[in-house]
Amino acid sequence: MKTHKEKVVHRMKIIKGHVNAIERMIEEDAYCVDIVLQSLAVQKALKKLDMVIIENHMTTCLVDQIKEGKSESAVKELLDIYKLN
Repeated sequence: MKTHKEKVVHRMKIIKGHVNAIERMIEEDAYCVDIVLQSLAVQKALKKLDMVIIENHMTTCLVDQIKEGKSESAVKELLDIYKLN
């Protein structure tokens, strides 16, 4: 079974492959809508990557912060991420 880090690195390699494909499509003057669809797929993959990382953060780092009495900073951290979304 893969570790969390291995899963995230694997996802990133897939995303990089898709981004490289977009670059090739642009260089080859591919149909605009096809480029946008590929770009939207990459954006969706990045959001999923973010969720995987945040889920791990919540079950590890966030729990540790709360146990250490740092719940206020933990909540602020999550709210800051939410504001960026």
